[in-house]
Amino acid sequence: MNKPFSVNEILADAWSFAKKNIWILIGFTAVQFVVIIMITTLLRGIFGGETGAGVIAQNLILALFDAFFTVAFYQVIFKLIDEEGEPELPDFIPNLMKALNFLLVKLIIGLILVFIIAIISSVYFFNTPHIDTTNTFSWELLPVFILIAIPIAYFTVRLCFVVCFIVDQDSGSSESISQSWTLTSGNFWMILVLFLVILGLNILGAMALFVGLLFTVPFSSLIIIIAYRHMVNNYTDEEEVLLENPENK
Repeated sequence: MNKPFSVNEILADAWSFAKKNIWILIGFTAVQFVVIIMITTLLRGIFGGETGAGVIAQNLILALFDAFFTVAFYQVIFKLIDEEGEPELPDFIPNLMKALNFLLVKLIIGLILVFIIAIISSVYFFNTPHIDTTNTFSWELLPVFILIAIPIAYFTVRLCFVVCFIVDQDSGSSESISQSWTLTSGNFWMILVLFLVILGLNILGAMALFVGLLFTVPFSSLIIIIAYRHMVNNYTDEEEVLLENPENK
């Protein structure tokens, strides 16, 4: 089982790390924002902003870019945590298999959530046919939004470490899902608190004319990475979470 961990300690360690590597964090996010804008502008110019083909192509390319960018970011952060010195150019180049595994995980999780949301929505609207669905801000739609938010929050917390396992442990897509599910067992509420802190930080970043997001977005990922390391280091059953198990490599 997993020993209790301290949210305050994780935040303190993340803040200490961020102060030492602030330009790397900000640089990653600045590059990400610029590339996303370039890709979006280019695809809208090719396909048009409203066409179905343009939207699909834009989402697929952005998802692929996000997978490669996220893996590169995690590679660099783990390198800075584990080794002395500055990261070198190869550290910034994402591993192809790790990026594809993360993309596959995103697809699996996305399909599961779409299926769950479809079931919840179908059942809710079948039993309340009088609701006007054209008014998004209707109070009558609030219950279904809450019902949808619950599984999304639950899966987000339980699977928040999949990228960490993919990058740090060279895990495959299904293995990383199993590992994250095991590692978060018994710590749902503590990790949820971390996500609420992350949400608050990004709201503050957005309020600072969105410039603050250049720091709060990568800092949010850093909090997850530090939490992962804290929990892994305190885990008492390594074989159960598949850490350093040669049979699962």
